[in-house]
Amino acid sequence: MPVEIDVTQRLATIADATLEIVAADGIDGVTIRAVARRVGGSTTLVTNYLPTREALLRNAIEHAIASWGAEIGQVVEGAADRERLSTVARWACSTGGNDQVLRRLFMEILGRGGPESEALQVLRDDSRQSRDLLADAARDAGAADAAFTADILHLVLRGFYLSSLEDPERWTSERATPIVERLVRLLTAAP
Repeated sequence: MPVEIDVTQRLATIADATLEIVAADGIDGVTIRAVARRVGGSTTLVTNYLPTREALLRNAIEHAIASWGAEIGQVVEGAADRERLSTVARWACSTGGNDQVLRRLFMEILGRGGPESEALQVLRDDSRQSRDLLADAARDAGAADAAFTADILHLVLRGFYLSSLEDPERWTSERATPIVERLVRLLTAAP
């Protein structure tokens, strides 16, 4: 009788192993062989699900984005419409778990990815969805110009991600959160 495999769990395990390698060795350390060693199996264990290095990176990113999607859903659940933008912005300023590793991975993919990069396309799609989430929340918060508010916050938050890598001691969540909260108040204040 064949062993039943939970494909979702297997992909999550491979994603976790990929991120552990990025944390230890950077993006250049990610190979099918290295991931297989990390999960304790043969390369076939990996290539049955993800046949290329690019697919490994895309899987790790998709796994992280799905996790963040679930997390932000829980964070905004029950938040009043007028508070949702602040809630989303505060969450975006938080740094926990493997966020720093993911930011490093994202920056490397952005710097190296060619126009056909699967991982780069996943990042682009996530960026657009994040900006759209901000626009919806800005509309609910009563921003006079929800699109402008979303654009400003999107650029500021993406800048925070880069700054938290450049100077992590200075650009902490504790420092960025009050700045972003103040910006939200300025952008949603009645004229």
